[in-house]
Amino acid sequence: MITLAELESVAPEVATPIRQRLEATGIGLVATVRRDGSPRISPFEVSVVDGSLYVGSMPGAAKARDLDRDPRAALLTPVADKDDLGGEGKLFLHVRRLDDPAERAAVTAGVLEGTEMDEDDLGDSPLYELRITGAAWQHVDGDAWDTLSWSPAHGVRHRRREGPTGASVDV
Repeated sequence: MITLAELESVAPEVATPIRQRLEATGIGLVATVRRDGSPRISPFEVSVVDGSLYVGSMPGAAKARDLDRDPRAALLTPVADKDDLGGEGKLFLHVRRLDDPAERAAVTAGVLEGTEMDEDDLGDSPLYELRITGAAWQHVDGDAWDTLSWSPAHGVRHRRREGPTGASVDV
């Protein structure tokens, strides 16, 4: 499990466009695991603080209970609509709830920097660090669908599919 900064170091071609999309939109769609094992998808505000990714939740929200029970999650960067060919990022995650008061205060200060909110506005909202276990950036390049992915086992992999029905091949 690595931070966004570490992903940028080992796989900048994957991490950089994901970071740019997250910073441009400020949100990600996060999939969590429900108690019965089925998926739940929820929008989260995503913050980058000191090279790590963080999300918060309203206290008692179902998505927070999911993360507290099962730390596995996935994040998809948003796309504007079906014609948005700018690319989409996927992060496969293991989350960690920030319970240490000093760590939480430091991260909260970074999250709130540049906003009109203050720490009191967050109350006892849970805050989570997103640790990356895998990542992918997919985008259209001409008539091809390009996928750049990273995993600890395989490093960076580049696959390309020519046309809408072409086979995916390693590049």
